[in-house]
Amino acid sequence: MTITIPDLSGLITKEDVNHINMGNRQISYTSWAKVSQLLKEHAPGWEFKLRQSNNDNWLFYAPDGSAFFMCYFTSPEGDSTADFPFPIMDHRNNPVPVEKIHARIFTDNHRRALCACACFTFALAHEMWSQEEVQDTLLRQSVADTQQQLQPQGDPVRDPSKPVVNTGYGKRLDDPQQKITIEIIKTFNEKYPDHQDYLKSEFSDKWLDGECKNDAKFWTKHLKFQNQVDFVREQMELKEKELENIPF
Repeated sequence: MTITIPDLSGLITKEDVNHINMGNRQISYTSWAKVSQLLKEHAPGWEFKLRQSNNDNWLFYAPDGSAFFMCYFTSPEGDSTADFPFPIMDHRNNPVPVEKIHARIFTDNHRRALCACACFTFALAHEMWSQEEVQDTLLRQSVADTQQQLQPQGDPVRDPSKPVVNTGYGKRLDDPQQKITIEIIKTFNEKYPDHQDYLKSEFSDKWLDGECKNDAKFWTKHLKFQNQVDFVREQMELKEKELENIPF
């Protein structure tokens, strides 16, 4: 039976690409959170899976004692795509011996496998793997209706009593989604207490022209749209990789 697989090439933009310096080289990557969001938006019903191995731990063993995942996607109808092996690697992309695979290595590689398998299956973010030019973002910045909007010179002054309408917002968050994200932010801040202002500062620079950092209930007031959540999650991942000295 033939499966019709969506072609998701060309979806990522330059703003979806993160960079991390590793001494004499720079690594560019798109976060697993962004890949997941694009899959849910453009390939609804498709699910990333790991093939169950004979070892009850999803690890397939190579002859040299290292291991790999066997990955695939299922369609909304439940059909499976071709298997895609992905090696368990350390932060230098070296294979990890089975006995040294701990939970962090397992979960990091699970996320990396998602990205690689999405490229293999859907051509999603193929530009990152083939070193092709990534397209410019069509809309550079979205402004929430609770946030400041710069008024271009010569344009009529906007009626402050009316909400700002901007088609580039993306999906507006509902209350449960906002609360879940705020809890994730709190967890990040508790894990890295010396960097509690990092996310707020990055968010403010991105969405608020560097203002409003001291607002009471900052996240409740300003975190309103899905693209803002994606940005926060990417910043958390980037900072965590930096602090843990583990590139994506």
